[in-house]
Amino acid sequence: MEPNGHRRARRRDPAVQANGSVSLSSVADEHDPWTAWAYKPRTISLLLIGACFLIWASGALDPESSSSGDHVTSVKRGVWAMIAVFLAYCLLQAPSTVLIRPHPAIWRLVHGMAVIYLVCLTFLLFQKRDDARQFMKFLHPDLGVELPERSYGADCRIYVPEHPTSRFKNVYETLFDEFVVAHIFGWWGKAIMIRNQPLLWVLSIGFELMELTFRHMLPNFNECWWDSIILDILVCNWFGIWSGMHTVRYFDGRTYEWVGISRQPNIICKVKRTLGQFTPAQWDKDEWHPLLGPWRFIQVLSLCIVFLTVELNTFFLKFCLWIPPRNPVIVYRLILWWLIAIPTIREYNSYLQDRKPVKKVGAFCWLSLAICIIELLICIKFGHVLPISQINASVVGNFLDICWCGPFNISDSVVVATTSNSGEKETMKFPLWYIIL
Repeated sequence: MEPNGHRRARRRDPAVQANGSVSLSSVADEHDPWTAWAYKPRTISLLLIGACFLIWASGALDPESSSSGDHVTSVKRGVWAMIAVFLAYCLLQAPSTVLIRPHPAIWRLVHGMAVIYLVCLTFLLFQKRDDARQFMKFLHPDLGVELPERSYGADCRIYVPEHPTSRFKNVYETLFDEFVVAHIFGWWGKAIMIRNQPLLWVLSIGFELMELTFRHMLPNFNECWWDSIILDILVCNWFGIWSGMHTVRYFDGRTYEWVGISRQPNIICKVKRTLGQFTPAQWDKDEWHPLLGPWRFIQVLSLCIVFLTVELNTFFLKFCLWIPPRNPVIVYRLILWWLIAIPTIREYNSYLQDRKPVKKVGAFCWLSLAICIIELLICIKFGHVLPISQINASVVGNFLDICWCGPFNISDSVVVATTSNSGEKETMKFPLWYIIL
């Protein structure tokens, strides 16, 4: 489908599905006259404009007046200029993706942001844990301070008769927590990307199992049963998946016949067509078919594992690097991952449906997997000495011993030495699969 073409939507070109790129030359003559200027390459002109901006910002022609005695400020400006130059290059020259709305350059810019994030994570991986925590101050001045532990399972009573103001205090605080809205919008976005309801429920229940598995390491994973089962799965996740699948059905039932802005009869139609540029040019039905065969099952299972790992990395990075939940850095990371995941899912589904004997995943698929791996390595390195709550560890250890190890009759175990408050050494016995999982 052309971004602003006059003809009816058609299926993607096979070359686009094969290598994940869009040939702008094939549709160069079919753009609407009002927007054709946005699709003409002006790389040399933009290069000269960027060079003029660098001359002004760096003070290259007048070094004496632009010199600053603050070395930290100079380094920050240099780093930001370096990032801006790389993003400008990606905006103009990076490979295009299967997405063409609202403009292919937008997704080239997202590609550059993903590369920068990957490089920054690699730098962070080679630092010590305390140095990495203090380094986060360069991103936000409020970071680098140890966070207070917050547990949602300290008091699981629904009715608290002795509370002076509200007898349903625990339920009220949980309902009005910031993670409730994040749950709903998060699963709404996942439903739009994955477009498969059984697969979404596998991810929903799987993440709750991951919370139960790692609740001995992260305090905010220690939730009450009614919070985990009723509020998370049956309310927030269900409503997000339900609304997301309704959005999918809405776009799936539309007729995609785009007409250029210049051919719209009045100003209202022109405004609607302009806003329509931010909607999909066509709607593809993703066919995952996890039971099609053993290899397809492994491929879909790998997608689920990467999804769950990215979600777990959010909480482990926040805990290891001392980032509060309401800090803008958390929001920026989630927005970046959302922008990366949109073309990643499209590329991966095209990869699964491609029947060619020799094929490769798209650039966003490779970047997503690389970022996920580096984030996981940071969590493992910086969380190597995470405090383990003895009470939670014993409870979860028994649960995992029954659920994970019991059916396979695995009797191997690991003994972990701990130190109590009195200074005496104690031992805690964990199943081997408990440590692995």
